Amino acid sequence: MKQLKIKCWIEADGEKYYGPGPHELLKQIQKEGSLSKAAVKMHMSYKKAWAMAQRLNQFSEEALVILKKGGQHGGGAEVSPYALEIMKEYEELQLKVRQQIDQKDKSLKILK
Repeated sequence: MKQLKIKCWIEADGEKYYGPGPHELLKQIQKEGSLSKAAVKMHMSYKKAWAMAQRLNQFSEEALVILKKGGQHGGGAEVSPYALEIMKEYEELQLKVRQQIDQKDKSLKILK
């Protein structure tokens, strides 16, 4: 079965900074409470996850990821309330795009 697929992301200064990967990272941080655990869940290195979190914070109006330094009980990470808003908007955008694609799927001859 043929299907039309489209990926959406947000760029700043010509550089991708929010899309499927960063969105999933925020979801995993929210779930795990840890950047390192989120990285493991996503099968990526801690260094790459850390760089992604830094890029998210750099290009956003407000911090999306709040990193807590380690100590006796270890560090942690959490998503900010602003990040939760961004995540919700991105999921709504993805849903709208998917609905539009589903409508077009039925009429595009290349998919038949």
